[in-house]
Amino acid sequence: MKTLITGSAGFIGHALSTKFLDSGNPVVGIDNMNDYYDVNLKEARLKNLLQYPKFKFYSASLENKDDINDIFSSEKPEKVVNLDAQAGVRYSLINP
Repeated sequence: MKTLITGSAGFIGHALSTKFLDSGNPVVGIDNMNDYYDVNLKEARLKNLLQYPKFKFYSASLENKDDINDIFSSEKPEKVVNLDAQAGVRYSLINP
């Protein structure tokens, strides 16, 4: 069952994507790869996920409705797990 996972390069998104992929399920990952924290961590996680033949990645932001609609139209996921979030409570108070 194809699952779309937002925030797939984040800590939890990477772990869940890996779990699904290890079970033989295809995963479509979305992450905007922002630099709120060390982007090298996200890039290392993404590099690991890209080794799986059933993983496809899109660098996109959920704020871009056209990109998200295009991804859903082309990939047709059967499940969606939304883990995309802005980390850090203090940051969200400054930039809600």
